Amino acid sequence: MICVLGATYKEISLLLSSLVNVQSLNLGKSCLWQGKIKKQNLIVALTGIGPVNAAYLTTLLLEKYPIKMVVLTGCGGAFPGIGLELGNIALANEEIWAEAGAYTEEGWRSLAEINLPYWDKEGKRLFHRFSLKGLHTEFFGKEISNLLSSETFKIGPFITVLASTGNQQRLKVLKQRFPEGICENMEGAAVAQICQMYKLPFLEIRGISNFLGEYRRSNWEIDLATNNVQKIIIELLERHQKWPF
Repeated sequence: MICVLGATYKEISLLLSSLVNVQSLNLGKSCLWQGKIKKQNLIVALTGIGPVNAAYLTTLLLEKYPIKMVVLTGCGGAFPGIGLELGNIALANEEIWAEAGAYTEEGWRSLAEINLPYWDKEGKRLFHRFSLKGLHTEFFGKEISNLLSSETFKIGPFITVLASTGNQQRLKVLKQRFPEGICENMEGAAVAQICQMYKLPFLEIRGISNFLGEYRRSNWEIDLATNNVQKIIIELLERHQKWPF
């Protein structure tokens, strides 16, 4: 069984309309729906915005259901100048907590630099960066590349924040700290951390709704971003009915 997560209803509504044999369920304080796309058994769940909500529901789901893979979708903000436009698609090959660490007199230092892991069990230590480079990201990256042009699809690190980057000063800090970053979001690193703790494959794919560095909600294209990315996920589910591999 695959679980697809979205922070808001708009980010999962198209997926829900594609499900057959749908059953509405409640888990804890959260809403979820169980059904199928083709032969693939799915749970589609509404996490709510932010890392606490996302980690809470992901943990509940993994404890209760026989989930073999987690997919996180929704909209995200693109770093300007990397070639992504509004409505384009981004796939994470890494998730990064933007501020986890310490602010010292010499500047910001990451959790790895101060040797303070979020998770330290069974020989595995998790700090502020979670690599998603694996079989599923590589495979679906190629599949999406076959569906879209290189101008409308990018693969790279995602940055998880608690506040959207809506000014140039904050954007400059993030670009200096994570020059390889392509997309900002508010849930990804939390779900990535939970999935690595449970040793499950995790895929994060988002539609670009806005650019970092300014905060003009009237310029955001949330509907375009969320519809485009859900269409890609539905296409992949219909093409490949045995996730994970």
